[in-house]
Amino acid sequence: MGRSRSRDVAAEVTALTGVVLAGGHSRRMGVDKAGLTLGDQTLLERAVSCLRAICDEVLVASGDGRRLAGPWRQVADVQADAGPLGGLVAALEAARTPLVAALAVDALSPSQELLMFLAQRWDGRSWAVVPRAAGRLEPLHAVYATAAAPALRAKLDQGQRSLTRLLATVEAVQTVGRDGWAAVADASFSTSLNTPADAARAGIRMGQGS
Repeated sequence: MGRSRSRDVAAEVTALTGVVLAGGHSRRMGVDKAGLTLGDQTLLERAVSCLRAICDEVLVASGDGRRLAGPWRQVADVQADAGPLGGLVAALEAARTPLVAALAVDALSPSQELLMFLAQRWDGRSWAVVPRAAGRLEPLHAVYATAAAPALRAKLDQGQRSLTRLLATVEAVQTVGRDGWAAVADASFSTSLNTPADAARAGIRMGQGS
């Protein structure tokens, strides 16, 4: 009965906060990926636009909380140089909704449909709902419960830096394989841009960092 009740609660959750994880140093790319242009938008603008279509509010986890100029609310990582986990915890602590949709700034094909699908799959108790593609978790295109913020911060304080490894070692994570997400998205959602070669293949003009 308790399990059924938690599913009923989850089914009623429609409010989402979005967070663009954009606090990385972009060392392999050589320029700040947030400012690279694809089409007529920067990668940051594309990610924010994707989330705005489905979220009540969009946050940008920008590392220091102020470096990315623009019409968006920035949050500072809870620990410097802690990777995406530092920005994610900051967003979970700042969010006013039960769920946060997280998206990497360098996602080549951000999917609103996938994020909504994951949110709808939440069981009301788990820390996160994370897709699995090509045999690995994709934690930067996933949905997280704001209630998980204290536990995730504790893991960070204990020295954990890898969000993927953290999620792989806890039971309170729902994973969704291709047989689930293929109904709403294709595998391109898992493609990210890390190097100048990746950018060239995507048609991005280098030298346009912010």
